[in-house]
Amino acid sequence: MNPILYFIYQFLKLVTKISFRVYYPNATRLNLDRLRYRGGSILVSNHPNTLLDPLNAACRVPKVVHFLANASLFQTPFTHWFFNTFYCIPVERPQDTKGKPINNANAFRKSQQFIRNGGCLYIAPEGGSDMERRVRPFKTGTARILLGAAAQQNFETDLQILPVGLTYDHANRFRSRMTVNAAPPILARDYADLYQKDIINAARQLTQDLEQAIRDHTIDTKDKTEDTLVLRAEALLRNSFPVSGAAHFKRTKDWIAEWRKQVEEAAETCEAYLQQQEQYWSKLESAQTTDRAVAAPHTAAFWIPLILGAPFALYGWLNNLLPGYLPKIASEKLDLYVGYTATVQILCGLLTFPVFYTLQSLAVGTWLGPGAGWLYLLSLPLSGWLYLKWKPLAQRGRHRQRAKRIRDWAGLQEERSQLLKATLHYLNP
Repeated sequence: MNPILYFIYQFLKLVTKISFRVYYPNATRLNLDRLRYRGGSILVSNHPNTLLDPLNAACRVPKVVHFLANASLFQTPFTHWFFNTFYCIPVERPQDTKGKPINNANAFRKSQQFIRNGGCLYIAPEGGSDMERRVRPFKTGTARILLGAAAQQNFETDLQILPVGLTYDHANRFRSRMTVNAAPPILARDYADLYQKDIINAARQLTQDLEQAIRDHTIDTKDKTEDTLVLRAEALLRNSFPVSGAAHFKRTKDWIAEWRKQVEEAAETCEAYLQQQEQYWSKLESAQTTDRAVAAPHTAAFWIPLILGAPFALYGWLNNLLPGYLPKIASEKLDLYVGYTATVQILCGLLTFPVFYTLQSLAVGTWLGPGAGWLYLLSLPLSGWLYLKWKPLAQRGRHRQRAKRIRDWAGLQEERSQLLKATLHYLNP
């Protein structure tokens, strides 16, 4: 491997990890030891967040990962050079060929040779991206690549698929929650007998097993209505009974399973719960407040850091204003598909923060001297971090004041208490 390209890859991987920790700080990472495999493999994830999903999965793997990328990305001379140089293999989709027959024979051949030689290849088997907490049906291409490569070695191989489930509470929202959950690997040799009998059926069975593995390791809702229902139930449970990220993920999976069971067995009770939840949330939205503001009373211990931290937060806000808000403005002005919001903001932030930090520090150094310039530069990321810590406290305080202005405050609290009791029913029926 070219040492320069390897260095660039490792540098970009580090930048990617840091970016995810900043943009999604409330991240839960589960079972990542399952991704430490060093042999030939295909890394797979669901695809709810466009360009970030391949990076989110690949940065968890210790070895260099190559990517199957849309053929449309290779159409200009520069992009053709760039994506071929930086670890990508083109694959055609119907929208890439402009009506011509799809021909992925070369992509399959290169992919199979690559993993047979010990490489790790990322594929998103859904074939496209939708910003939903829902796993869409998988295509069989991943299974055919793996089984074809294994068959060339008579299945005397340790080739495997490394499935990763990605769950974003709100994929395009800065500092939202995220869960990365690796499933047990799927071994190609386990499908040897089936492959010998029926190649097509073997590919279908492996695809079904892979899809189910991802579903089991994500929050997989049926549609937008169920997702809204689950997000609200999660908020109620999290605000009343906070647990670790891993425990919260399991609790949500259990809640969804019981809800679906109850929908079949007690539809009227479930419909009543839906109406109860909608009524409560409508009041919160009308008052522009949150469930957390209703659930958590604020004591003196809450107000002290909010007040004492205000001057430092103001300093951090003022000095990080331009580099912090320009990425947001850029994503709004570009008016792209909402799935690109997080990608655009992260990429813009990687440009604006170094540029503005440098310019601001040079200005201070010119005005007050080099020493002051360096001290100011050191203060910028620290003050920005303090502001990001302080801002949620300020929002909670504002939401609490809005909630208490609701005319029937005691009635709202009682309404929440009854809704929480009904929500707990689907954990302890």
